[in-house]
Amino acid sequence: MLDKCPHCKSKDVRKRGFRKNHLNKKQKYQCFKCKKWFVEDDGFIGMRNKPKIITRAIHMHNDGMSFADIKNHLLQYDNVHVSREAIRKWCKKYGLFLK
Repeated sequence: MLDKCPHCKSKDVRKRGFRKNHLNKKQKYQCFKCKKWFVEDDGFIGMRNKPKIITRAIHMHNDGMSFADIKNHLLQYDNVHVSREAIRKWCKKYGLFLK
């Protein structure tokens, strides 16, 4: 559970249901001081693909596969259409965290 609001830093934060989308379900929180709603940041905000797919692609690249091979692998085994450029950007953005 979050201990403070990311907007006003108040500690008066409570769980208030879930946010659901095509990727996953996340706990929603509400700050009772500033009345704002928020979800905990897992590092994958704004990403169109599941974190599992992104981390698998990065691990395959770290194991020596090319971006084209990773693209083909994700299409064949996970039915995920992603460009080589997207995989390159994932590796640049999240590569340091996953080493």
